[in-house]
Amino acid sequence: MTQQTPPQATRPQRILSYIVAALVIVSLICIAAILIGTAAGGFAAQGSGQGIWPSVFLFPLIALPVAFILIIVLLIVTGRQRSRAAKEAAAGKPSNGPTGRASGPAGGKPRR
Repeated sequence: MTQQTPPQATRPQRILSYIVAALVIVSLICIAAILIGTAAGGFAAQGSGQGIWPSVFLFPLIALPVAFILIIVLLIVTGRQRSRAAKEAAAGKPSNGPTGRASGPAGGKPRR
């Protein structure tokens, strides 16, 4: 049996992967900042509608669903690439005819 190597990731796939990772990481940092700010008590003193806090609140609400959609897009793109590669590999192999069928003697005449 031959060992198949997976197809290399294309540039759009790598870009999508990095964008998803960046969105998730920054969202987690924003969530941690909200938790730390609330626990430290500075959040209530500053007010939630002032300074950078509105964007810290809003970023995870937008970025996490966008990251989820991009993950689905990445799965579709990768699946299409693998399907295309499998079809090309199957077309390149010589056909051995029907498999699993017992063949009789040459000439097609039954044995006696």
